[in-house]
Amino acid sequence: MMNLTPVTHGRSKQLQSLMCCVVALLLSACQQTQIVFTPTEPPSLASFDTPYPLDNHLPESGIIIPATDPIFSDEVHTELDLPYQLHRLTLAQSNSSAINRVSLAAISPQAPFNNPDILQIALQEKARALAINLADPCLETFSIRVSLHSINLSLTCPDDVNHIYGLLIQFWQQNTFIDATTAPVDIDNIRRQLKLNKHLNAFSGAEIDKVWREKLLGPEHPYNKVLNNDELFDSLNLNQLQQIQQQAAMQAQWHLFLPNSQAKNAEFNLQASIKQWPMLTKSLPKSLSKSSSHADKLETTTPKQTQKIYLIDAPGSVQTQVRLGYRIDYRIDYRIDYRIDHSINHAIGHTVDSELGDMSETSQLSSQEVALSCRSLSALMGRSFSGRLYYDLREKRGLTYGIYGQCANAPLSSSIKFYGSTAIEHTGAFVVGILDHLALVKTQSASQGEINALKTYLIGEDLLSQDNSIQRENQYLQQLATGLTQVDVQKLNAELQALTPKRLQQLANGAFSGEPLIILRGDIDRIIPDLTSKLPEWQLERVKVD
Repeated sequence: MMNLTPVTHGRSKQLQSLMCCVVALLLSACQQTQIVFTPTEPPSLASFDTPYPLDNHLPESGIIIPATDPIFSDEVHTELDLPYQLHRLTLAQSNSSAINRVSLAAISPQAPFNNPDILQIALQEKARALAINLADPCLETFSIRVSLHSINLSLTCPDDVNHIYGLLIQFWQQNTFIDATTAPVDIDNIRRQLKLNKHLNAFSGAEIDKVWREKLLGPEHPYNKVLNNDELFDSLNLNQLQQIQQQAAMQAQWHLFLPNSQAKNAEFNLQASIKQWPMLTKSLPKSLSKSSSHADKLETTTPKQTQKIYLIDAPGSVQTQVRLGYRIDYRIDYRIDYRIDHSINHAIGHTVDSELGDMSETSQLSSQEVALSCRSLSALMGRSFSGRLYYDLREKRGLTYGIYGQCANAPLSSSIKFYGSTAIEHTGAFVVGILDHLALVKTQSASQGEINALKTYLIGEDLLSQDNSIQRENQYLQQLATGLTQVDVQKLNAELQALTPKRLQQLANGAFSGEPLIILRGDIDRIIPDLTSKLPEWQLERVKVD
């Protein structure tokens, strides 16, 4: 038996004590550190005044007016019954490149397409199948832009425009997803991609935007009935996919965009294009959409926003995603007869009080002010570095890496949304900071310097878009979907140029009236104490995302 000397016995006790200390430290490290929440601060605005002595030496900025020349010219051939409206890029907008861009766009101004999310994945899969089957380099340039009201397919290559047109038409042929001679698609891959996108959205936090649409528009709004058909994601087959495509084709107004006629390989054979045009199915099942296809019978009720914050739980998240904003077209009744008869008037801002009657109790904005408010206020508050929210909440207070404003001006809904992310401990201060700025813009006029900076930004944005052919085309399609003309766009720019501090304050009081919609996604258990402390009058409601 070994006998411990006093020295050895003492060292043993020291080691035991040391081990106890290490265990205690490890246990304390495992415990969650108590969060110290960031206090709120009054809103801070940037100064747009020119400092002395530069104020007397800088030239006065003149009025910035975007180019008024049309981007595309419409070609009319009365002797032919063309199934599409033909648009040619104007000579002034053409470039000297030998590459031709041809786009075939389907537009549905009165009602959204059914299942456009499915159709987008399917058309991308069709492009892949065609590229493998035909080995045509032109197909490698395939691009697709899908919105609720438009589907635009484009190819850009040096080939003859007739050849490019023939490739684009294949995407809309009656049996394009099925016929073995035209490169059938892999339906299993399409289903996998749809399911994968759903999981990626949940992982990345994009599900917050789905909840935003549901709470802003209501579950019965057309925009919430035609997307995210989970049941169809699981059971989709080739026949159903073909029916979705044919339904979109029959619903669409067609627009074909070609290079200027003086460009190389730009001579277009109209007669041949008519012969290639797809034959559309006469009748289709009505079970492919979660909503009825009879939009003329659809009426929606806009949810009334109250002092309620919707919470999406993301346990363990280190940041909180924030969506906060207003719907600004809530005066409109979405019956199809109104959309057909007055959609253009609504888009360009003509008054429709005589048709709709007195609606002063439900709205403070006229239809003329919707587009102007949406564009100017979203930029004033959220145009990145020079926007009010970015300047105060990031540059001055460091509550976020970025906060931005978005104007969603669609045919059936207009809204302003401010979005960004913040650390857990900043959540309450971040939300209160946004609310304080929305209140401030209604009670305090902007300086003339800030108004001038806003005008420069908005008109400069238009000028930049004129230098990009793809942006010009997308802008033109947006105008077609909303019923705007080039003259209407010029009128809007003229109103922006005439904007005054008083006028902007009036627009803010109309657009930001009532309570905003607020949706947060984060670790609910950790942020609730901060929210209840800083916003005690607001009700908190947990939302489960399917």
